[in-house]
Amino acid sequence: MAVNQVQSYPRGTILFAPGDVASAVHVVLEGTIVASRGDKQVTLGPGGIIGDIAFFTEGTHRYHAICSTDVTTLTLTKDNGSQVLASQPRIAFSLLYELAHKVNLDEMVFIQGIEKKSESPVDRGALPPGHPIFHERVSTEYGEFLFSTDVECPICQTRFTGARTRTSRLQLEEQRTDLRMIYRNFEPNFFYIWVCPKCLFAYPERQYNRLSHTAIIKGKKAWQENPPAGSFAFDVPRTIHQVITSYYLAMASFERVGASLEQWANLWLRLVWIYEDLGQGELALQATEKAQHYFSEAMATTSRSSSGDQALYLILGELALRLGQNGDAFKNFRAATTMIGGDPRYKRMASDRIQDLRDQREG
Repeated sequence: MAVNQVQSYPRGTILFAPGDVASAVHVVLEGTIVASRGDKQVTLGPGGIIGDIAFFTEGTHRYHAICSTDVTTLTLTKDNGSQVLASQPRIAFSLLYELAHKVNLDEMVFIQGIEKKSESPVDRGALPPGHPIFHERVSTEYGEFLFSTDVECPICQTRFTGARTRTSRLQLEEQRTDLRMIYRNFEPNFFYIWVCPKCLFAYPERQYNRLSHTAIIKGKKAWQENPPAGSFAFDVPRTIHQVITSYYLAMASFERVGASLEQWANLWLRLVWIYEDLGQGELALQATEKAQHYFSEAMATTSRSSSGDQALYLILGELALRLGQNGDAFKNFRAATTMIGGDPRYKRMASDRIQDLRDQREG
C-alpha cells in the first residue's frame, strides 16, 4: 500500500462529527475509534470500517467518530479509492461485506472490528467486591469543554496528559440545595480526578500539584513499599466505569497521603451524585452515609467562615433527607438560617427547604 494511504491520528482526534461532509472511509489498522450518536456508542478496533455510508452516498456524517487511542487507518478517498480496492481484494471484500449488512439499516450499525468490553486488573482491585461495571462512555460532545495539559505526578515524577475543563465555556443552569452545580451539556464530576498511569496516584485535578512536602513523602514511601500491579489510563472518551474507578483510586491515595476530612467528604458527595444519575440507589445510599460521616466530622473538628458553615449545614441537611432523617435535616437547615452573617443565598435556600419539610409534614 502507498504510504499516503495509511494515516496516523493521535489519541483524542475527532475524525468527523455530525453534519461534516464525508471525504473518506477509514479502515482501522491499529488502535480504537469510538462512534457515538446520542446515548449509543460503539468501540471499533482493527478491522472496523467507519464513514462508509456517508462517503458512498456523498452525504454528511450522522455521528461522531473520535480516536480513543493513537490510531492508524487505511484511508480511502475519491483520489485513491479505486487503486486501493483494486490492489487489496481483502479490503474490498470487507468493505462490501460491511455495506451489504447496512442496507436499509441505521448508519450507526457496525459489523466488523467491534471491541469486546473487558475489566482490567486495576478495576477489580480498586472497586468494592461486586461493584457493577458501567461500559457506557461520557458524551463525545464534552470534548469542546476540555483541553489537554501536561502533568507531572508528585509521587513518581511520571509525566502524563490530564484533561482540564474550559470553565469559560460552561453555562450554569442550576445550583441545587446540596450545592451541586448543573451545567448545560457537561458533567464536571466525570473529570474531577487525575490519575498517574504509573504509580496510580489519584487526586482531585485542582489539588494534584498542591500537596504538602509531608504528604509527598508519605505518598512516595507507600508507593515504594507497595507498587501497583497494573497501570491506568482514561480512554477518549472515557467510560463511566473508568470515572468511578478513578474515585476509588483517589480514596487509596487519600489514605496514603493523609487527605483532609473535607477532601474525603467532597469525594463521597460527588460519588453520591454520580450513582444517583446512574440510578444506582443502593450505592448512592452507601455513598451518602460516607459523605454524611465525613462532613459531620469536618463540622465538629475544623473551622470555616460563616458562609462555609452554612454550606456544610445545607449539605448535611440534604444528606439527612436522603437517609430519611427528617429531624436532623430540619436541624441543619435551621442552623443555616439562624447563623449570624454568612451568605444570604444560603439562608434563602435553607428557609425554602424548611418550608418544604413543613408542607410535607402537613400534607
